This record gives sequence, structure tokens and C-alpha cells, in this order.
Amino acid sequence: MTLMQLEYIMEIYHCGSMNKAAQNLFVSQSAISSAIKELEEELGISIFVRSNRGISLTEEGQEFIAKIHPLLLQAKEVSLFYTGKNGPINNHLYISTQRYPFCAKAFVEFLKKQNDPFFRYGFKECPMGKVIEEVHNGKSDLGIIFLSDITEVFLSKLFDSKNLVFHEMKRLRPHVFMNKVHPLAQKEEISLDELKNYPFVIFSKKEESSLNFSEEAVLSQNIEYSQIIYVNDRATAYNIIAHTTAISTGSGVLPEGYYDPRISAIPLASPVCDMCIGWISRKGELLSQKAKEFVEILEEQIKKY
Repeated sequence: MTLMQLEYIMEIYHCGSMNKAAQNLFVSQSAISSAIKELEEELGISIFVRSNRGISLTEEGQEFIAKIHPLLLQAKEVSLFYTGKNGPINNHLYISTQRYPFCAKAFVEFLKKQNDPFFRYGFKECPMGKVIEEVHNGKSDLGIIFLSDITEVFLSKLFDSKNLVFHEMKRLRPHVFMNKVHPLAQKEEISLDELKNYPFVIFSKKEESSLNFSEEAVLSQNIEYSQIIYVNDRATAYNIIAHTTAISTGSGVLPEGYYDPRISAIPLASPVCDMCIGWISRKGELLSQKAKEFVEILEEQIKKY
């Protein structure tokens, strides 16, 4: 099975005609017919049904098209990445981050400065453990996470084992997120004990939760919550907090236009561990120019708070 055979099949499928496909591919119809026949014999399936009305997919052919479509897209992506119209596409950057609005804003500001004809940029919000794996496996160039005094030792050892390095940007006092008519909304500070009286929103599934990987700044500080709500995305968390007395905690960095205006962020009263916000990268690897640009924008965003 060759990539060329797969391209022939996909073109026939799109055209609904072997003759038309041959014209589009600048090959003879006999060459396409022979290539398809060889592949059908190799795989032991029948891909097309030929009749006086044209050519159509068999049931096996429909299944085959579904399987080869992503392969052809990936092949095209690889070709474009290394050749493009003006040479190799060096403008690529993939970011993984915990669910921070300021990271989304930094990424948008980064995009506004891009004017290259070809690029590949990606931004993914996911749990801390996933962020670490994305960078470790090379799927992301950078990962944005936070450490606390309690988790720093564990995570530092984990970074060493995965050949990663953590770059601190800023230490922030944790804040409590709540709606603006919440019973605690008028307080200047909120104590840890007061949090126990309200449902707590957590970004994780119960079976996957770990204090060392928590996204909520106070989960690792020996507080027992009787009411916990597990969510997987920021929009759901915002809606729950905006419409109920549920609360959550985080950095308190809420740039305008990137958070729900129905929500307030109030600082936690001491004693509480600071959040150490930073980014991780693979040890020994130099950052690309695009990665440097993003980090510079990110640091500018967080310095405002």
C-alpha cells in the first residue's frame, strides 16, 4: 500500500469518476485502475463498484475512506510544513496551559502580531498532569502551570525525571472566585475556614484527582469540603459560580474581556501558600523565536497584577 494509491482512491471518491480523477491527477486511467486493483488484491477488499452509471463505494470502501482520510490530511500537513510555497514553515508554536484567562489573552495578543503567510499555532487548556505530558512528549513547546510551597518538591522531582525545567514568572496570592452577589462578595479578604461553607468547584474528575496536580490553589492545604463540583472546562465553571453560591480559587488574574464579568476575585487571607506561576520547557532545548515572543507577551500580561 502506497500513499499514491490512497491519493488515487480519494480523488476517485471525490470525483465519482475514474476518468475525471485521472485527468485531475495527470495520469492515465489505466494506471489508476491498475493501482486500485493491486491495492484491493493486497488488502482482500473491494473498494469500488463499477457500473454503467459510474463508480461508487462499497461498504468496505466507505470504511476504508474513513480510515485513510486522516492519513492523507497528515501527509499533506507534513509536506506543507517542510516545503510550503516559500520554503519550510518555521513559524509554529504549540502551547499547553492550565485554565488561566491571562494565558488565553497572551495567546490572542501573540496572534495579533503574526503576519506570516504560513504558520501552525496551537493553544490547549488542560489539567496540570496533561500539560506536563504534552511538553515532555514534544506535543507542546511550552506549558504554563503553577507550583505552591506544598507541591514544589514533588513537582521539581517530576520535572527532573521528565527532563523538564520550570521558569518562574511571578508569585501571586490566591484569590477566591464567586459571583458578585455572593454572601462573601463584599469582604476585602476571605479566610480558609469560610470556604468550607460553600460548594467548591474543581477542574478535574474525582478518580483522576491528586493534590499535587490540583488546579485550585488551596486544595493541598488540608481543608475538607463537604460539597464539591467537578468540571472540565472554564465556561462551565464560570456559569456554575455565576448562578450559585459555589466558589473556586485561582490566581485572581482576570484580564478584561477574558473572564465572566458576573464573577469577582477576592484575595485569601493569610496564612496561605502563594501560587508560583511559570512555564515549563524541555531541558537543554533552545526556545524558538516564536516561543520567545509568546513568553515575552505572557510575562508582560502577568506583571500587570
